[in-house]
Amino acid sequence: MRRYVLRIVRGLDVVATLARAWTPPSGDGGYSSITGQVHHLFCLVVFAGLFLANSAFANHRVALVIGNSSYQGKAALPTVKQDVETVAKLLKDREFRVTTALDRTRDEQRLVINAFIKSTPINGTALIYFGGHSMTVRDSQDVAQSLLLTTEGNRKAILLSEVIELAANGSAAKSTIILIDSGKGIPPGFDERRGPMGLNALDKLSDDLWLGFAMEPNTWSEKPGLMATRLAESTPSKLETWLNAATRWKRSTCEPSAISKPASVAITPPTNLVRGRKAGDEWVSPDGTVFCWCPANRTEPGFWIGKYEVPRTKHPVRLDRGAKGTHRNDPTNFLKQGDLGEQLKTLTDSERKAGRLPRGWEYALPSPEQWEHAARASSEGERYFARAADLPEHANFADRTLFETGDDLYEYADPELNDGYAELAPVGSFAPNPWGLHDIFGNVWEQTSNGELRGGSWVSPPEYLKVHVKKTTQPKSRPYPADFVGYRVVIQEVK
Repeated sequence: MRRYVLRIVRGLDVVATLARAWTPPSGDGGYSSITGQVHHLFCLVVFAGLFLANSAFANHRVALVIGNSSYQGKAALPTVKQDVETVAKLLKDREFRVTTALDRTRDEQRLVINAFIKSTPINGTALIYFGGHSMTVRDSQDVAQSLLLTTEGNRKAILLSEVIELAANGSAAKSTIILIDSGKGIPPGFDERRGPMGLNALDKLSDDLWLGFAMEPNTWSEKPGLMATRLAESTPSKLETWLNAATRWKRSTCEPSAISKPASVAITPPTNLVRGRKAGDEWVSPDGTVFCWCPANRTEPGFWIGKYEVPRTKHPVRLDRGAKGTHRNDPTNFLKQGDLGEQLKTLTDSERKAGRLPRGWEYALPSPEQWEHAARASSEGERYFARAADLPEHANFADRTLFETGDDLYEYADPELNDGYAELAPVGSFAPNPWGLHDIFGNVWEQTSNGELRGGSWVSPPEYLKVHVKKTTQPKSRPYPADFVGYRVVIQEVK
């Protein structure tokens, strides 16, 4: 909730700036002073709201549309193939990048689902649609399990709980939507002695998930593809309203209005890396890392840099036992400089071999000069924003929340400014700089190619959160004994 309050404050700052520049009409032909000023102030508030919506709430959308049609005998659902095509087109029209999978084996579906979840864009919107038979059975421990049946039958089904767990732990998306569009009537292999009709309602759901059924819990569907039909017939512009109209049961733990954030559009698909056209252009890599384009200046050619510090969901190896973080998108920390260099070299080699990274480009840590160029985003001061009082809107630092933990280690923390987090914050929790980069200041110190650390962290006082401030690291052969050091990746042309 604090994030929304801070954004409203930012909007009011915009209103105040516009209001100072506006002179209300006067004279017999104008509005009355009160009516005119209220009307114009209302217009300014609306304008500020639109400004914030477009600048702070955009996200990349991806979808996986799964259909199971070729069941044996009378259980076949020939219309599911058309449902898959319909849903895929509808999602593309709403700016989703869509992958489809029809009549795959259970093992193939598991691989597709796992790969999709691992590649979800950081802080984007991910959607999984399942068309086909489903049912509930009780396992050997008498626990009810919801099965999504593949064409191999109920003995080779996908557990709905398995998909939910994968999404809860591995999806980097801000919101992950799971839609179950069940087939007609009693599915093959159903035994009423082993479970109730249809799918059970879930009492609990992990954070940032949205689960919807085509029919009410514990009922059979009247015909296949009801959800696909409703999606095709519904026209609301807001994504969540559109989905609500197509479901008969849902449970959501997503943030209010998160699903309906305006969609971002990458300049090219994930398999086609090119130079950006202007500052802030975005490109999403095959693994779901979002990059922003930094244009050339007098000393640096143009390069891509991570929109976010690398979160736990996108770090390719197991973290050190000293690492801090509980949220799946908390920034990766407690790393070795040497290990990072090797990991990024391996990533470069593998992406080139797979044809997803053009020769002449490489993944790397930013140089100090690249980091500062990206952090400034054409500004010239110590920070890209002017007022020190605005720091809590832009950064996670040693603030009042940390001070109030009572830990003597943090008695230096600022007792007045409050960013709302005592420790790490999920990446992207704060306002971006003018080129779209989040967490430039605070959260974790960011490693650069020569070993310097830049940007400050959640344990840094405000005076450390300035573009020119740098911290010298320990030797590369040793891990940083710190849960306040992470990194951000660049893609640059090989020099």
